[in-house]
Amino acid sequence: MKAERRYAVLMLSGFLGCLSVCIGLKAATAADYSSTAAQPVSEPAGSTNSGWWDTVLRGGPNGPILGNHSETLGDFHISGFLQNQTGMWVNSSNLRQFTTYKTPHSNSLATERNWMSVDTNYNIGPNSFFLRWYGVYEPAYPNENNLYRAAGLNTTGPISDFYNQWTVRDAWWKLKEGPLTVFTGRQIVIWGESISFRVCDVVNPQDISYAFGFANLEQSRMPLWMLHPILDLPNWGPLASNDLEVVFAPGLQPLYTNDDYPDDRQVGRHNVLGSVDILPPAQGARFAGRPYPIAIPLQLPKGAPLDLAAFPQIVGVPGPTRWYFPPATWSNAQEGVRLHTFLSDAELTSFYWYGHQITPTSFVSGTPHHQFISEEFPPLNDVGFTGNRPLYLPGRIAEVLPFVLRSELLLQDRTPINTQALNEASAVSSSSTLNTLVALDLASAYAPWLTKTGTLTAHLEWNNYTILSWSKKYVYGGSAMHRYHNDEQLLLSLGSSWLWNEIAPTLTGIYNPDGTTFELFPDLLLTPHWSNLYTLDLKYIGILGNNKYGGATGGVFKGKSMFVMTFQYNFNLL
Repeated sequence: MKAERRYAVLMLSGFLGCLSVCIGLKAATAADYSSTAAQPVSEPAGSTNSGWWDTVLRGGPNGPILGNHSETLGDFHISGFLQNQTGMWVNSSNLRQFTTYKTPHSNSLATERNWMSVDTNYNIGPNSFFLRWYGVYEPAYPNENNLYRAAGLNTTGPISDFYNQWTVRDAWWKLKEGPLTVFTGRQIVIWGESISFRVCDVVNPQDISYAFGFANLEQSRMPLWMLHPILDLPNWGPLASNDLEVVFAPGLQPLYTNDDYPDDRQVGRHNVLGSVDILPPAQGARFAGRPYPIAIPLQLPKGAPLDLAAFPQIVGVPGPTRWYFPPATWSNAQEGVRLHTFLSDAELTSFYWYGHQITPTSFVSGTPHHQFISEEFPPLNDVGFTGNRPLYLPGRIAEVLPFVLRSELLLQDRTPINTQALNEASAVSSSSTLNTLVALDLASAYAPWLTKTGTLTAHLEWNNYTILSWSKKYVYGGSAMHRYHNDEQLLLSLGSSWLWNEIAPTLTGIYNPDGTTFELFPDLLLTPHWSNLYTLDLKYIGILGNNKYGGATGGVFKGKSMFVMTFQYNFNLL
């Protein structure tokens, strides 16, 4: 496996070298560069009349780097991006509290992710083919190595290259015949519209092993192998633009990257790992939350109440944790159907989804003195609704403030919830839950008082999660933190730009009253005026609050605030 990964890194380096050569060769014959250039760029000394420096700065010639070969290759295109993401902890010493081994986290490197994505598109007649290849390299992080050294584990084990990838990520075939469009392959289906909250976004699992899911919901989605037909329906009375969408995802969902866990939970289960979330590799890993300090009654201080333990049902010392992933059977397939329509100026959808939980639920299994924790993914039934429509304000206000009202609602039957009730030997009960979102969007508002070369965009989202049959014994998984009957969050995002999107700041924050928790991620995107192929993104991710064990609030990440710098080059190869 390690030899294969070394070979992958060498191949990636070779590809980058070839790409650089192609840019240089093409520069010699390129006569027309990007139309976004406003001023000529001077060349450094010694490069007079060479053209290479000008070409590199502008991201290559106008058009594909390897030229337009549509006459011979047809509608065949290759594009993608190269990305480097460097992140630093604000205070690396805070990371000691995220592991029971109290390792001396003296290294401030939070992430050094080198990422290459290549998209291939080919269209012929009613057929379209898409393939997305990922190449990711991350080094072995000192903080995680220290964690394993303190635990007495092999520091050169799977944690060293857990995050690396050399794989096909998306691969699908689209066939359109009349009113029917069919997507077949590994793909992403988005039914929700929230910026950071997963309400009706129920189809695809997440990769939360290398970043905080609330800060990059778009990138964290993981594709599923599925059959995905969409049938256009005729208008019916006031209902227009109708279509019926079906998703069928079999239980067989292979995954061979980001799955080499040190506890060997994945051994023999690679055929189904792709149907659930990719979690951080272990407790104490860079993007893992803070563990609750008291799991079982034996860990309680003398005289402490029993309900301080996460699992008061456990008697004695539990055995090793066991993982039970959804089996690859036809009966375990996930399927859903969604109806989409327009009613006047309102866009409406309704859907039903049958599947399984994508995050694990901790069950207490076995008999007293022979118990263990089993991580399972119980089945679910979801019924959801979404809607959005323009909000018309009187007079000229509507022209200046083009608001859009957006909402989502998801009813889930028998959601598994951990409980401290001693009569529940498994430590799991269930209740129907209601997840709702109401949002107000300000889309591209003209704001000359702020910017004359851009617009103002704003999003206000209110999310409420209700446990319909609530119990005071309900707790968050793996902790003794009691769950509320209603858990609310509020997101506010403000974005604008100057110099025609060359400087684009966005301020985003999430507030949860539980522990007065704030998740803040202001962002500044810079694009040079001579080319839109290069971008530099500067972001701060901060977690503030009083509840450092609050799982749903993000409080479990308090102490892992970080600065992130992301450089990206977008290329059009063919």
